[in-house]
Amino acid sequence: MEDIISSMSKDILVIIVRLLPFKDAAKTSFLSRKWRSIWLATRNIEFDERHFVKQDEESEEEKENQRMDLVRFTRWWIERYEEPVIHKFRLAFSNPANHADDMQVCIGFAVAHQVKVLDLDFSVPSWNEVSLEDHHEALFDLPLFVYDDLAENLESLNLFSCDFLVEKFKNFRALKNLSLGWVYLTTSDVNALLSNCTVLESLSLKRCWELSYLDISGSSLTSLVVDKCLDLERGIRVDMRTTLRFFKYSGRVISLRIEGFRPVVEAVLDFGLEFQFRADCRQILHDFIFTVCRVRALTICSYMLQVIPTAEKCLWAEPLLDVEHLTLKTALDGYNIDLPLEYHDFVRREPDVGVPPCVATTLKVVEVKGFKGGNNELEALQYFIRHGSALEKMAISVSKEEGPAGVFTLGPRYRQKAMQLLLQLKSASPRLAIVMS
Repeated sequence: MEDIISSMSKDILVIIVRLLPFKDAAKTSFLSRKWRSIWLATRNIEFDERHFVKQDEESEEEKENQRMDLVRFTRWWIERYEEPVIHKFRLAFSNPANHADDMQVCIGFAVAHQVKVLDLDFSVPSWNEVSLEDHHEALFDLPLFVYDDLAENLESLNLFSCDFLVEKFKNFRALKNLSLGWVYLTTSDVNALLSNCTVLESLSLKRCWELSYLDISGSSLTSLVVDKCLDLERGIRVDMRTTLRFFKYSGRVISLRIEGFRPVVEAVLDFGLEFQFRADCRQILHDFIFTVCRVRALTICSYMLQVIPTAEKCLWAEPLLDVEHLTLKTALDGYNIDLPLEYHDFVRREPDVGVPPCVATTLKVVEVKGFKGGNNELEALQYFIRHGSALEKMAISVSKEEGPAGVFTLGPRYRQKAMQLLLQLKSASPRLAIVMS
């Protein structure tokens, strides 16, 4: 059979390669002799030690040998690259101190080619598994030439375990997206970054420490992510008159205030780091939901489902929420909820407990991830089917968790029974489609 793709001109093949992720572009070099050099024209370059170093390798000496393989590969690549510009450059290397000169060469290569998206990750993969209280000093410093040579071109910057000079960010006049992780970062640093980067649209902070308070005011941010950052005792305040469209917070319960802006389109709230019931959390979470009451897509966790109904004012009885797409990031089983779901105010059928207006009139999509087939899960799904008059889709993703002998917790027969049970219910919405995968 004729290979239609390989018969195309080199110019067209180059266009195809440039649309592929770096790892997939590399695989094309094995297709034929014609493809061997074409993948070198890609403009999305990724030197990631995860593709070379086996993280489960116990010997640190062997890991270092594998890192050397990555170093040799990057040298080989850089020597052969002939394109004048690149779009994206990612360098992930967890032991930069032993290879500082090579790291400088890699970054210098990206800068010389006027990269627009620069992603530097020097964090150690195992850090994600350690306690939230563990601090790790940045393992590398952003070279000074980056601030000057990319002043006009850099649009997106990711720095993980990579220290930087806040005052130099005023040079990045085109910077729209900034992600920082595993770095020491103070409240004044964040304020200075927002002041210096006047066209910044997206800010993501992961595992940063020394942040006592975040006051995001008067900036042009449309997206804000705060993921497991330490020391935010005074909480987060966002005063955005017109712009914020996406907000995600993951961590312990803190004071969250969002004021003075058009409705957020999507909010993700994950308090999975809280393992005990705290009375002071009840009103905090209730009040925060009140501030994002017109959010269109909402993702919440088990902790919120348990705590909010215990607040002095019953949230569900107030005509507040206007949600269209609801995702429950939760395990509705006996370990996560200390009371059978049928007894919670959220689903009780007594006449004096009304159905939340958002469930009855605006909710269009319910998404459940990691479905295990427990009674509480089925009870929650039945509740939405019975009362969701505007519901159009219920997407159920079955848990891939394996039980004894590698068998999935839910076999095909049980999935079929659960699906039949849900389909037999009288739905409040004539348009509802239920999908289980």
